[in-house]
Amino acid sequence: MIIRALPFTLVLSVLGGQGPVGVFTAQSDVGRATGSASYDARQQAYLVAGSGQNMWDSRDDFHFVWKRISGNFILSTRARFIGAGGEEHRKIGWTIRSSLDPRSAHVTAALHGNGLMSLQFRRQTSRMTEEAKSADSLPDADAIIRLERRDGVYLMSVAQLGDTLVTQQLAGVSLPDTVYVGLFVCSHNDTVTERATFRNVRITTPAERRSKKNTSRRSS
Repeated sequence: MIIRALPFTLVLSVLGGQGPVGVFTAQSDVGRATGSASYDARQQAYLVAGSGQNMWDSRDDFHFVWKRISGNFILSTRARFIGAGGEEHRKIGWTIRSSLDPRSAHVTAALHGNGLMSLQFRRQTSRMTEEAKSADSLPDADAIIRLERRDGVYLMSVAQLGDTLVTQQLAGVSLPDTVYVGLFVCSHNDTVTERATFRNVRITTPAERRSKKNTSRRSS
């Protein structure tokens, strides 16, 4: 029997979704997309590659490195595209999703190839995507991207490295308590693979605030 080596791209496809990547549980191709993700422990950096026609309308295509988390949390990273790219609306950033279905409800902090920073969201599964554009534009620069869930409200804070964060807030999106959270890359062209680096990746779970009822002394 003759055993032939698999092409490198096929090896990546076979390995996709198997095993942890840094702090994340796994990686997946969502929708009609292919990609890969790796973690450099020495540099504390993630390299994520992905194709995909778009993340818009009623469905999304992208590569996703993710973990499941419940309750309140804060996601933060310093992100940057690799290379000039050919699509002004290629996208990288954080996404919070109810499932790995391409039509899933979600809240996404998306840095576009042209520097646009937007809070994109689908309020319910299979609904159309909505968008709230940030007042801050981040062209060709390391971008600080922070996405927080606070008691059902979502806050996106962004800035160029060294600048003051600009924050916007969103409510009214139907996501469950336990969600998929992670980093993504979408090339906005299903024949092209785009790449990005993510450094200083942090997933923080704030301590639960004690209620006055639990902390107050009971009178004897």
